[in-house]
Amino acid sequence: MRVEFSSKKRQEMIRTMGNQQYDLLIIGGGITGAGIALDAATRGLSVALVDMQDFAAGTSSRSTKLVHGGLRYLKNFEIGLVAEVGKEREIVYENGPHVTTPEWMLLPIHKGGTFGKLTTSVGLRAYDFLAGVKKQERRKMLTTKETLQKEPLLKQDGLLGGGYYVEYKTDDARLTIEVLKEAVAFGAHAISYAQVSRLLYDNGKNIGVEVKDLLHSDHTFQVKAKKTINATGPWVDLIREMDQSKKGKVLRLTKGVHLVIDQARFPLKQAVYFDTSDGRMVFAIPRDGKAYVGTTDTFFNKDARNPPMTNEDREYIIQAINGMFPTVNITAEDIESSWAGVRPLIYEEGKDPSEISRKDEVWHSESGLMTIAGGKLTGYRKMAETVVDQAIKDLDQDYPPSNTKKLPISGGHVGGSKGFEEFAKEAIQYAQNEGLTKQQARYLVQLFGSNVTTVIDLKRTLKNEERFGLPDELFLALHYAMNHEMVVKPEDFFIRRTGLLYFNLRLVEQWKEGVIECMAHSLQWTRDQKESYTLELTNHIHQAVTPMKE
Repeated sequence: MRVEFSSKKRQEMIRTMGNQQYDLLIIGGGITGAGIALDAATRGLSVALVDMQDFAAGTSSRSTKLVHGGLRYLKNFEIGLVAEVGKEREIVYENGPHVTTPEWMLLPIHKGGTFGKLTTSVGLRAYDFLAGVKKQERRKMLTTKETLQKEPLLKQDGLLGGGYYVEYKTDDARLTIEVLKEAVAFGAHAISYAQVSRLLYDNGKNIGVEVKDLLHSDHTFQVKAKKTINATGPWVDLIREMDQSKKGKVLRLTKGVHLVIDQARFPLKQAVYFDTSDGRMVFAIPRDGKAYVGTTDTFFNKDARNPPMTNEDREYIIQAINGMFPTVNITAEDIESSWAGVRPLIYEEGKDPSEISRKDEVWHSESGLMTIAGGKLTGYRKMAETVVDQAIKDLDQDYPPSNTKKLPISGGHVGGSKGFEEFAKEAIQYAQNEGLTKQQARYLVQLFGSNVTTVIDLKRTLKNEERFGLPDELFLALHYAMNHEMVVKPEDFFIRRTGLLYFNLRLVEQWKEGVIECMAHSLQWTRDQKESYTLELTNHIHQAVTPMKE
């Protein structure tokens, strides 16, 4: 039976989840939980997943949006971590080339800076070796002149040259939803806005959870499972407290902030990875006519759902920009939007935020609860394989080994990176034949990959539907997201399914009323729901542009 992943079928899915026992129950719908769901479902396990927010609403939509190998971890001699996640970069790319693309990164070398020419050359060579980088993407060392040709805005004083190497740019939230959609295609059941209120036990052994439906606050339901996995990122210790197993190692959260600037004010030609006056490393990356810069790295101990950008965060990044790109003179007025997120790191006493390892660990409690902690976006697939390998040892049935290494995610069924270009060409032509412009078609192809034909076909099936003033590409993307990506609120669409709130806030302001009216009509919201969801979106817009007090 085909599993529906539609907002309209949400209550039906809740009833289904409450009436069966699963092999695996995953708490948390970020990239880690989504990866576990996909790995388990493809092996034949029955899988349920719940998240108290929208999928990817935590750390997995608030990263630097890079599938990267962690070059800076070589400084801490984390050789194994660099080797593992470095190799995973290309796997993530080949399995979803619509959502991940190679990006050449420039590492400028300045006199007295963190990296010297020799250490950079040796480090990048080691990086290539450990990460198994293919020949055409191996590092190059550039002269001062070549470095400035790549990025003329760089500080010239003391510039000695640069390192040039490949990372992979991604849309972290869309990567997460595509992984989860593929898991659903293999039979997994997943629900957002469903918060675990308590764990269930039988003779001291965990047998599932009780869940509160946050969209219908008077409703709770139980999900039973042979094995429960705590993949809640910043909240793993809260679940461990419920399980009375929070002991030994614990999490320490650090906050990262990114600022977005229009390229008319910051005409960045090239992605740059640079050091700051205090020895931290910062990324500046061009994307869709904008440049985004980050990240900060400070300890954080407040509400992980809404970490704020503060004046201090903003000024730190502005100073970093103006220090490395002295002619641009960026000010606070130039910041169009921002995002802040927290990293769930495994605490190491005496270490600064930047020094704490990003390595993942799996913890087992006496009740049978499994917790996956730490880790990086890049390594999600390998983490999932490890977790499921360990989980099935407790299940009384044989399952095949993981097969996700060469498994396309949803939207990635295009024949890998080599096939994507030809697929995109044909899909764009198909869209134009259906009356879309080339620009609209290209936007939808990049967003949805191999699912774009389903999106385009909506133009015919929805031809008599009220459009609420929305342009074709937004109208089609919204209906697809409601029917196939369980979009429940406007913020889900504007932040995590499209990224528009971060990278085109003007369009959000222009089309938010149409999106709200369209969703209210399609999903049959009550007046209270409409008012509540509109207010939540307004607050997100405000938070993206306004510094707050922590």
